[in-house]
Amino acid sequence: MNFGRPKIIAIITGFISIAICVAYLLLITVFDFRAYLNDQLSNFT
Repeated sequence: MNFGRPKIIAIITGFISIAICVAYLLLITVFDFRAYLNDQLSNFT
């Protein structure tokens, strides 16, 4: 298969954007879980 330079750049950019989306979702999940954990700990005392 013959990939031109614009096609390679588009594929790399697509992978980078997907990686950013996944990292963002993981960050939001971690911070949301921390807020839930803090609520549980404050209710425990």
